[in-house]
Amino acid sequence: MFQKLLDLCYEKDWYTYAKEPFSGPLAVLKYLGRYTHRIAISNRRIVSVDKKTVTIAVKDYKNESQKKTVTLTGLEFVRRFLMHILPKGFVKIRHYGLLANRNKKTKLSRCRMLTNSSVYKPKFEGLTTVEIISLLVGRDVTLCPACKKGRLQQLSCFYPGTGP
Repeated sequence: MFQKLLDLCYEKDWYTYAKEPFSGPLAVLKYLGRYTHRIAISNRRIVSVDKKTVTIAVKDYKNESQKKTVTLTGLEFVRRFLMHILPKGFVKIRHYGLLANRNKKTKLSRCRMLTNSSVYKPKFEGLTTVEIISLLVGRDVTLCPACKKGRLQQLSCFYPGTGP
């Protein structure tokens, strides 16, 4: 049945338009990251703060996105801000269906088997962090930025969860 469905889908003359990003895939990730991991209000939107009120810059979408300021009591500002904080155990970005974490490996391998898809080796498997960064930016990041001859060396590092 599944093969018949696939055959029907391949018979259809699909047209997919996907324009290549002007600045490359890293620019696309950076653009998406601004929206998927954005904060409730950025510091630059806070115009003024005093003992009782907070004034913020907003866009009035009802009036052609005109920029305006809104003054709120400190309590109302904090209430609105806290509405954007997720409760413990919730995550902002979720994957459903084939990419859901619970059965991702089994579901994807089953789909690959049913569609006779190739198994791909992960692109960065076995590479160090420096090698991965060099591949992503398209240049050797260990080269000295000043003389372009010497090599930069790692003197120390911070482990995950620790700070300077």
